[in-house]
Amino acid sequence: MNKIHKGLLSKYIGFDWDNGNIDKNRLKHKVNSPECEQIFFNHPLVVQDDIMHSKTEKRFYALGRTDSRRTLFIVFTVRNSLIRVISARDMSRKKGRDITMSKRIPKFKNEDEEMEFWATHDSTEYINWNRAERITFSNLKPSVKKISLRLPESMLEELKLLANKRDVPYQSLLKIFLAERIEKELGAH
Repeated sequence: MNKIHKGLLSKYIGFDWDNGNIDKNRLKHKVNSPECEQIFFNHPLVVQDDIMHSKTEKRFYALGRTDSRRTLFIVFTVRNSLIRVISARDMSRKKGRDITMSKRIPKFKNEDEEMEFWATHDSTEYINWNRAERITFSNLKPSVKKISLRLPESMLEELKLLANKRDVPYQSLLKIFLAERIEKELGAH
């Protein structure tokens, strides 16, 4: 991977979602934005830079797994230290094929055209995944959404007591408990 690109990866801090990219992958490939984000926090994550398409804006390809172990291929760029997903779909690789590119990736006029291309083409025919590297995004944070939650006062007080024993804020402990339960429920199915 290009050393300049690799150095930039550690500076990314979040995700860029808007009307231009939040629903397209869900509608076309049934990949929602939280799943796209998950691959950047799970291992293994393999990233390859796209020098040819990085003249005006850095482009990268990623192969990774969601929390539910779904394997995804993602094309992304970066704007203002935020990862912007251009295309996301299930990873596909034809059996017996060596992971080396044999075709040139065309030039794209816009993100929509690029998304359409990757929706119908296998990345192993275009990207030399042997050059890809395992990456860790050390400063990256998942997107969050504020919610309002009503709890019985007694439950909240018990939560605060447990949090105090662990020396963590009660809100953080609540997130830990939710994450553990979600993982347990998803693992049971």
